[in-house]
Amino acid sequence: MATFNALAIAGIVALAIWSPHPAVLVLSAVLFGFMLTQTGMLGHDVAHRQVFRKGRPVALAGWILGNLMMGNSYSWWTRKHNIHHANPNHISDDPDADYPMLAMFPEQKSRRRMWVMPIIAIQAYIYPFLVMFIFITMRSASIAQLFTPDIPMRIRQAIGMALHWTLIGLLLMQLGGWVEALIFLAVSQLAFSLYMGSVFAPNHKGMKMMDDGEELDFLRTQVLTARNVRGNWFADYWYGGLNYQIEHHLFPTMPRNRLGDAKPIVEKFCAERGVSYHETSVGGSYKEIFQHLRRSSAGESAE
Repeated sequence: MATFNALAIAGIVALAIWSPHPAVLVLSAVLFGFMLTQTGMLGHDVAHRQVFRKGRPVALAGWILGNLMMGNSYSWWTRKHNIHHANPNHISDDPDADYPMLAMFPEQKSRRRMWVMPIIAIQAYIYPFLVMFIFITMRSASIAQLFTPDIPMRIRQAIGMALHWTLIGLLLMQLGGWVEALIFLAVSQLAFSLYMGSVFAPNHKGMKMMDDGEELDFLRTQVLTARNVRGNWFADYWYGGLNYQIEHHLFPTMPRNRLGDAKPIVEKFCAERGVSYHETSVGGSYKEIFQHLRRSSAGESAE
């Protein structure tokens, strides 16, 4: 998969350089952003030790996929993601439930600055637009991570990120001019963010939030806060297996191609114990997300 991603990215770069047509430039930029996200999904698999079990190959593959190919800090993302898995949808401890300009639950609204309130009031309607700027958060957090005192492999990470942006710079220099370079850079990063957001938003947004002091067993913590998205082989590829979010949270080291096999077993297990197992369509997942965002902006509890 990593080889395929690398070859696909190389082909997209060649296409962008080869053709001066604006439509081809935009198309290649969109495809470039798409493959960046697919590379991120593979990095996600590596981080969960689905590909390698031992630490050294995991660290090397993570560096190649995260720092070199994506230009992000792999250690920053891994640390953040591990906290999320331990505290899914926790109002205080889950970093994925805290967006500075959004209120993901009613209590969060009171914690926001006044200038953010007009944005929160319409967050359900502009959420797709805001998601398009995920790349700014990821890039800035990755750079900031390099200056934290306890970062592992600081120099190696900095070198990987520097090489990534050097290669991007060399690519942009081949596109004919600064206008073409800006178009490619902007479109590719926006496409990356939109695709990344479309994959991760259905996983937990609009599902049960865990309050401070609330304690549930492992099964209920992971199942009640997650949502599965029905689909087929294309959905499995598009979501990188994360459409089986419940199974992934219960068995994070299980390779993505086996999650579908685990689904009926997990669903039956939950039914026998009276644990709500939620699955919906792609459209249904976004409907639930937007309804949740509207309730949160109005200060209404979802439960």
